Amino acid sequence: MPGVSRAARGRATRAAALAPRRERSPSSRTRRCRMSWPIRTRTGSSRAARGRHVSVTAAAGVPEPGARTTRPLPSRAAARARARVLGALAVAALAAPLVPAAPAVAAPPPPCLTSDLALSWAPGGTAVSGGAEPGSIRTAVVDLRNGGSGTCLLDGFPKVTLARGASTENLLDQQSAPHSAVVLEPGAGARFTLTFRQGQPGQGGAIEPVTAIVTPPNNTASTNMRWRWGPVAEQVPGDPPRNFVGPVVSV
Repeated sequence: MPGVSRAARGRATRAAALAPRRERSPSSRTRRCRMSWPIRTRTGSSRAARGRHVSVTAAAGVPEPGARTTRPLPSRAAARARARVLGALAVAALAAPLVPAAPAVAAPPPPCLTSDLALSWAPGGTAVSGGAEPGSIRTAVVDLRNGGSGTCLLDGFPKVTLARGASTENLLDQQSAPHSAVVLEPGAGARFTLTFRQGQPGQGGAIEPVTAIVTPPNNTASTNMRWRWGPVAEQVPGDPPRNFVGPVVSV
């Protein structure tokens, strides 16, 4: 150019030459970055990509292929809570009282059979042989003795019927009398008491018994005893009991 010095022209030329390189430099780096990014993604060499993959799979609860799965260790708080529970159970077990085993209960002996019992009149009653004053209340005691070879049991009331031919008088159970089962060893005895109202000989309303028919408790077989205590006033329906039998008691 006219009027421009050689030095100025040289500076302009160098500036023009440098200007395209400055413009190309950013685009070339961008192209290189665009070309290298897919390569790193395909090869899987990107550390950030691996980190994102691990975080996504871990959040989903899916273990990575080939990864080792381990059971999570209990926390210290859970371990301490478990130790406290086990300790409380051990203390409770030690503090619990020891309950001794209940002793075996032996089976009761069988009922005494009528055939094994010997019956007889025993002392201790108020009855008089042949009878006493009519209308008076008398008692007669019966002894039962175990003549068998084994231990047996008597529990409750005997059945007693006073009889003379077809005439009979049944004695009622004396329910007001306390009683309990009586165990009889061989040769041992028990007793029961008859209570009756003395009757008037030859008068109506009285029976002159010859036999006392006795059936021991828990038996159907009976045995006969000779009656020796005079006439007995018959029980009048609706009146208070006059003639009754007590339970078997121990001697």
